Amino acid sequence: MKKVRILTTIVLCAFLLSAAYAADKPPAEKKEPANPQQQVEQKQPDKGGFDIIILMDSSGSMKKTDPQSYRKPAARLFISLLGADDNVGVISFGDSAKVLAHLTQNTKKNQGRLFNAVNSVTSKEFSTNITDAVKKGVEEIKSSSRNKVLILMSDGKLALGSKEKDDAAFAELSGLLPGLAKAGIKLYSIAFTELSDAKLLEDMAKATGGFFRLAKEDKDLHIIFASIFEKMKSPDTVPIEGDSFTIDKDINEAILLISKTPGTSTTLIDPSKKKHGPAKYGKNMQWYETKTFDMITIKEPATGAWRVKLSTKEGNKVFVITNLSLKSSFDKGFVNKGDSIKIDAWLEKEGGVLAEKAVLDQVSFAAEITTPDGKSTKLELKNGAKDGRYSVVFAVGSAGEHALKIAAESKTFKREKVIQFKSVEPPPQKAAQPAVKTKGKKDDASWNRVLIEFGIINLSILIAAGIFLFARKARIMRKLKTKKRKEKK
Repeated sequence: MKKVRILTTIVLCAFLLSAAYAADKPPAEKKEPANPQQQVEQKQPDKGGFDIIILMDSSGSMKKTDPQSYRKPAARLFISLLGADDNVGVISFGDSAKVLAHLTQNTKKNQGRLFNAVNSVTSKEFSTNITDAVKKGVEEIKSSSRNKVLILMSDGKLALGSKEKDDAAFAELSGLLPGLAKAGIKLYSIAFTELSDAKLLEDMAKATGGFFRLAKEDKDLHIIFASIFEKMKSPDTVPIEGDSFTIDKDINEAILLISKTPGTSTTLIDPSKKKHGPAKYGKNMQWYETKTFDMITIKEPATGAWRVKLSTKEGNKVFVITNLSLKSSFDKGFVNKGDSIKIDAWLEKEGGVLAEKAVLDQVSFAAEITTPDGKSTKLELKNGAKDGRYSVVFAVGSAGEHALKIAAESKTFKREKVIQFKSVEPPPQKAAQPAVKTKGKKDDASWNRVLIEFGIINLSILIAAGIFLFARKARIMRKLKTKKRKEKK
């Protein structure tokens, strides 16, 4: 009976202790999953060139949105502007996606093959399978460790012949986009005219951190491609003022993109007053002529003032290769309305930041931003840290297309960058849900947890008590046996 009393006392103590412990312990908090956007980490590319797949719409609807096939010379222009450290592939898509040129190094020797691929794109297919185009493009570049870009040229109407097929393809496309962002693949989209589904193409670019442009007229496609080149490669330019531009001693090569009215011809006049045209030009020049633009490459251009006879002032550029470069870290394609963005600029000389005060005192830095209403605002860039980096903060007050122009100028040189971006309405804020204390099921779950913990603790104590009693009994039995042996003796 004594043993029973002892065991009962141990069990009662165990119950009181475990019940007190379980009741006092706070219930485990339920952890909410993190925001999916916060979980996505974009793969950082290795330094170097770009791997670019151009996705070209070959559906029959392109006959209306691009009747002159201006997308072909515009794509060839884009390829010509890229460097030999870039790789380019071409895919056409209509009923399905077809690889016309696998990823190919963009050397002068290989450009003919890439141009042929672009030229073979038609406007004859019945449907527009954008989803298949994106999938095929991803297959071509997903294993790359470099900067990866898909450029989608389309009227943007996802049409496969039935609503069921369209809905299924749209759902699949929506599911692909987060994977592109995670893999570091940016999608740059171009919508052909206002007849296109611009919202779809813009949303695709936005979801992957890319860039979107709308070509309101097909003849403007080369301007759009030039802006995508600027967004991707951030080349140096010198400003065209009126009909003239200045080449300085630090410029090794100049590439002129001159827009023109169909039926007109471009005339270029060098500092020695010599005239050049598409039929006759200098030995250090290459001249590529189309109906809507000319591309002129000048190796080791003469220093001084150059003039060019322009038939239109829209979309003219002078890209330069130089060892004195204007740089900026601002490269966003989209920002939210109401955001404050940091705009910065600095000069690099042979790869290093130009920070000498005596030199910078002779240079003026300026920024100008054009808002969607066409109004321009000049911004003062300041060298606050005295490290050669000038900056200003700008509050984005309206939604729509913005153009940011950054310039650096001295008596001996001029450099300029134009950065396009779009301001969009910020996503709606989810209203905070008040914490609601619920009873019933929640209380039941809490008591279930208490009882489970109580049972585990009691079982552990009972096992320990049993081992203790068994050991005590064994010790008593050994003593009795020893006593009996002594009595026998």
